[in-house]
Amino acid sequence: MNQDNLIIAGKSYTSRLLVGTGKYKDFDQTARALDVSGTQIVTVAIRRVNIGQEPGQPSLLDALPAGRSPCCPIPQAVTARTTQCELCVWREVLDDHRLVKLEVLGDAQTLFPNMPETLKAAKNTGG
Repeated sequence: MNQDNLIIAGKSYTSRLLVGTGKYKDFDQTARALDVSGTQIVTVAIRRVNIGQEPGQPSLLDALPAGRSPCCPIPQAVTARTTQCELCVWREVLDDHRLVKLEVLGDAQTLFPNMPETLKAAKNTGG
């Protein structure tokens, strides 16, 4: 492994850029921005992902450029407990994927996190 690589949980990444998917106007714009950025880690809010609950509708996961893994899910809710439940669902959907960006929302408009609740959620998930 190259010493300049970012190493998280034993996995090596050549890019240190993590890019979120929450503020693009549509999936096409998201895919193009991620491709141009060169990021290898993409954060995705679980609530924006269609995992079969809306048959026939596109999924944000399908818009991610090839080779952009791992997808770093973001369990986002307004309480630590609800966020933990989302985390469990996401891990099951992605075959026990371990890399997550945990955040409890404090403000739905700005998407700023509620840090005390986020810390509470992290402590209760072994994070």
